[in-house]
Amino acid sequence: MAANFTRPTDDAPSLLKHDEALTLFHEFGHVLHETLTEAELPRFSGADTEWDFVEAPSQIMENWMWEPEVLSRFARHYQTDDPIPVELVDRLVAVRDQNIALKTLRQAMLGQYDLAMHGGDAPMDADEAWAETVSIGLIPGHPDTHMGASFGHMMHDEYPAGYYGYLWALVYGHDMFSVFEEEGTLNPEVGSRYRNAILAKGGTMDGEQLLRGFLDREPSSEAFLAKVGLGAKD
Repeated sequence: MAANFTRPTDDAPSLLKHDEALTLFHEFGHVLHETLTEAELPRFSGADTEWDFVEAPSQIMENWMWEPEVLSRFARHYQTDDPIPVELVDRLVAVRDQNIALKTLRQAMLGQYDLAMHGGDAPMDADEAWAETVSIGLIPGHPDTHMGASFGHMMHDEYPAGYYGYLWALVYGHDMFSVFEEEGTLNPEVGSRYRNAILAKGGTMDGEQLLRGFLDREPSSEAFLAKVGLGAKD
């Protein structure tokens, strides 16, 4: 895995911010998807799933970065080797969902902007597409800044018209993680089931079929809605 993280200094090693640790676990989810595949054909191995699903195995991994029992295993003071205090993790979790509504709306807005840029038969004016979709995020755009020029995923050779998949797959990721929450976030039996039902299968089955196999029920948006404050699980 190659990543741009905080550099070491003359006085200290590279000390990751929590946001960088989230990125590390997210990308490690992709690594697990690629390396634990048991698909016979490369075309259906690893992360070669439909783009609606490809970000689910990466986004689910971010959940463990909010668990004290996980963070205490490696988030340690580089001088004293003391684990991260549970109170500090509690404070991180307390502010995790600050502005969650705006963050979710921004993802919806970016997905819609991407679709507006790639969904028509004729070339779309980037500024017109931005003007049509920016209101979804509730934060006005800055004039003459050409936001689309910095939207890297839209320029990715495999992501055009597919950025909506991040928010779509986040629903799946939270749904799968709800099983770990119910049966133990470090439960090896659940982890093994997840490996065999999701990661090992790659793209040999549709994402919803994989979900049914792991969840042993129909996929649900309840866990996602609870995470963004729009509902509560029973």
